[in-house]
Amino acid sequence: MNARKQRALLDALTPEIRAYLFPGWSPISMPCRQISFDLADEAEIRAVPAQEVKISVASRSRMAAKTSSAPKEEPEELDPKTAALLKEIERIQKEYGVSIEEIELLLGYQVTLSPMHITRSGKLFLVDFNEVEVKLDNVSKALYFLYLKHPEGIPFKDVADHREELLSIYRSICGRDNPDEIEKSIDHLVNPLGNALNVAASRIKIAFRNVVSDRVAKFYYINGSAREAKKVPLDRDLVIWL
Repeated sequence: MNARKQRALLDALTPEIRAYLFPGWSPISMPCRQISFDLADEAEIRAVPAQEVKISVASRSRMAAKTSSAPKEEPEELDPKTAALLKEIERIQKEYGVSIEEIELLLGYQVTLSPMHITRSGKLFLVDFNEVEVKLDNVSKALYFLYLKHPEGIPFKDVADHREELLSIYRSICGRDNPDEIEKSIDHLVNPLGNALNVAASRIKIAFRNVVSDRVAKFYYINGSAREAKKVPLDRDLVIWL
C-alpha cells in the first residue's frame, strides 16, 4: 500500500470509528508510520515508535477471509448505531484490503485498558475512553457487580449460591422499594432451570461491545467456557468504586 492510499485509509477512519476501534489512541503520543502491507507470512516488522513489536501478518489470500469476521460478530444484537459503525468498518477493510491488526500497526496503536469508575448510583464509566458510559439494566448490573467482587470467578452453576449477595447488590442499585419484586427478579436470575443468567451475561457483553470493539471489550465483560469458572479478566486495580 503506497503512502497516498494509506492517507486515504486514515481519512476514512472517522472519529467515531477511531474511538470505537482504538479507544485511548492519541495522534500526538502515537504518530502513525508508513508501512507495507505486502508482507510474507510470519514477517517481522518494526512500526511502534517506542518499542519493538513483532507482528505476524497473514497473506492476502487468508487476510481476505479474516477481515470481515470480527465486524460480523453478533451485529443483530448490538444497538443500531454500533451495527452501522461495524458495517462501515467492514466496508473500509474490504476496500483497502487490511485487517484491524494492520490498521493498529499503521497507527502505532496498542490495546490499552481504561480504569472503570462505578458511581454510588451504579453507573459505569470508562474514564480514559472519553468517559463513555456503559449502560446496563439493573439485573444485569447486579450480576456484573457480583463478578467484579469475585475476581477468582464463579461457575454459572454456582451463581445461585451467591443469592444473598446478589440481593444485597441489587437493593443497593435500585433501592429497597418493592422487596418482593426484588427477590422475584433475583430468583428468576439464578433459577437453574431458566436462561436468565445467560441472557444477563449476553447483555453485559453487548453493553461493552456497544461502546468499544471486542478486542478491548473482552477484558471487561464476563468470560469463560461452560466448564470453568467464568470471570471478568479486568485487573481490579482498574475498577474504582466511587
